[in-house]
Amino acid sequence: MTESSAACDVHAPSPASPSGLHGHISNVSTDPRRRRRGYARACLDALLTWFGEETPVTVVNLNATGDGAALYESFGFAAPRHPALQLRTGA
Repeated sequence: MTESSAACDVHAPSPASPSGLHGHISNVSTDPRRRRRGYARACLDALLTWFGEETPVTVVNLNATGDGAALYESFGFAAPRHPALQLRTGA
């Protein structure tokens, strides 16, 4: 079984995203016994088709594990030019 989820997030408009709407893929996971059968690829393809046909999103973000990075890169995902920094406040 493979599961996936995605959403649209509002950000300030930019040249790369004039609408300010970004896509975010938050989860693509496959039962380890079902891997290497194309299920995750099919889910990712469906999500990207949805973003492209049903939303004004021009930027899609995700966080990849080492196991999933090659799949995402095969769809054209790459490290951003300006990676985000993060501060954990402990609150």
